Amino acid sequence: MSQLKAMLKWDFILQSRYKIIHISILSVVMYYLALVAIPSANNEEFQTLFLFFDPTIIGIMFIGALVLFEKTENTLQSLIVTPMETRTYFLSKIISLTTLAVISALLFLFLVHGLEFNYVYMLTGVVLTCVFLILVGFLFVSRCNSINEYLLMMMLAFLLLLVPPFLYSTGIYEHVIIYLWPTQASFILFDGVFADIPLTESVYAVGYLLFWILGCYYLSNKAFYKYIVLGGK
Repeated sequence: MSQLKAMLKWDFILQSRYKIIHISILSVVMYYLALVAIPSANNEEFQTLFLFFDPTIIGIMFIGALVLFEKTENTLQSLIVTPMETRTYFLSKIISLTTLAVISALLFLFLVHGLEFNYVYMLTGVVLTCVFLILVGFLFVSRCNSINEYLLMMMLAFLLLLVPPFLYSTGIYEHVIIYLWPTQASFILFDGVFADIPLTESVYAVGYLLFWILGCYYLSNKAFYKYIVLGGK
């Protein structure tokens, strides 16, 4: 527990030092100002898109930036030779970044909706989506040695994870195969922030995201150990 507290303190310091907290809050304010300037975009579809977009940026992009910064500054090499377990390192990153994602989502919803939204679906959707995407980020960044290499992988992953469920939610392409996408579960939970959704949809969304979280944790843990701890190729 003491190791986790120390790592959490370090992660929040890193997020502040590299302006990650500032960027996250600024993105919320900018999006809110965009909605004020363009009232036609102030609808549930675009609000749902932002609720997904923010954990994606925090999850995939920021985790990559943090790990690569720690690689560059040889921080990871120092951590590897300590008794700290890999799961403690993972858990600290997950808790700190997910906390930031929840704060950003709450700020955005307070600005747009006041207090009138479903807190349970918001918390469930943001937490599960952010944890899933952080683990995806770990899986990718473990194999990368430069920010450019990671940005390319991140952009491809972002398009793959975003486009199919977005097409489904907007009615452009409605096919049951989209339910195989883990991020379709995220969109369902974010829909529940603004409107009632069937219980079966909720159970599917939570269960499917948990399934992907467990799978991604296993794969990212193996990749992190192989490519960073052991320095494999």
